[in-house]
Amino acid sequence: MRFHYGRLTGAALVSFSLLGAVSTSAQAGEVRFAGEGHAESPSWSLDGGHIAFEVNNLAGTVDMYVSAVQGAIAKDGKKVSLPGGSSAFGQSGSVVINPTWHPQGVVVFEGSNQGGNMRLYYVETTSSSANEMVKTSEIPGDLTFPSITTDGNTMTFIADATGNGDIRTRETSGKLGQLTNSSHSEMFPQYSSDGNTVVFSRKRNNTEDIFVLPAIGGEPELAVGGSGDQTRPQYAAGGAIVYFDNGRGQDMWDLGVVSSAGGDKKTLAKGIRLPTRARPSVSPDGKYVAYTFNDPTKSSKVMLSAVDGSKTIEIDTTFEACGDPAIGVQGGRTLLAYTALPNAGADWRFLYVEDITDKL
Repeated sequence: MRFHYGRLTGAALVSFSLLGAVSTSAQAGEVRFAGEGHAESPSWSLDGGHIAFEVNNLAGTVDMYVSAVQGAIAKDGKKVSLPGGSSAFGQSGSVVINPTWHPQGVVVFEGSNQGGNMRLYYVETTSSSANEMVKTSEIPGDLTFPSITTDGNTMTFIADATGNGDIRTRETSGKLGQLTNSSHSEMFPQYSSDGNTVVFSRKRNNTEDIFVLPAIGGEPELAVGGSGDQTRPQYAAGGAIVYFDNGRGQDMWDLGVVSSAGGDKKTLAKGIRLPTRARPSVSPDGKYVAYTFNDPTKSSKVMLSAVDGSKTIEIDTTFEACGDPAIGVQGGRTLLAYTALPNAGADWRFLYVEDITDKL
């Protein structure tokens, strides 16, 4: 089925060579972009040929860029502009965040112009101009946390039209649905690889827990609970769920995993650096999860642990304060993207891409 939210057609099926609007290749590893700001929240396309990421100037604007990648060589990032906003050049006053990818190589994300509601948009890699996915007349208010089935036929997201964050769905035909209608706020919905269940977090009694819900609707099942917040769930191989846990204290984040809903909790790593917005970075095959440490003495490292706990790999870098790791696969090669400071005195975080195939 072709991806056709709004006017988008099969032209969304693009390749690396079609991104002709960007300029010459950057130095191997670094992903360049115009302007200044902290690079954050990288997200790989399913074929590893593109990477979307945020740039936060810490002055009320968060932009999103898309860069074509070949090996560890990245083309200059191309800025995305929202409908009704300013051009793709210069400051826009917009907030464009949480990029995710449709299987046909289209970026889906949430954005807001000049302090308005967060809405859902999509953009082709051959374009810098985004299009809205769900009209305000269909669902008013804020729309956030988009996630798409592996077959590309359905998207789930959060809408606050009822006063709380409820899980909604949108099929490629445009048909809208609703999976929850509770007095609690739901966040971070994500489909399982087979599309049969949706994992999400729910805020209740001042803590956040993780639940699993049948994709056709029904009663949610508690997957992970406990003291503190269990948040940002991510499906991994075999139906395991990887998540962030601050049960030891508000500013102490650990990386946890359960083999299935209601299974025994296991800690993969303690004292991690919480990504800016992203879920745990699970590899496309679901077998590894990448993370960095909050400890300054370990901040130059990016770690990869097997989800089953059987193996841990250490990636040494020459940078400082590494964070926001993301794993992609391109033509059988495994690529690791992460943000970092080039040195301790640097003003802005940059985005770096590294081929780690030989380290797995």
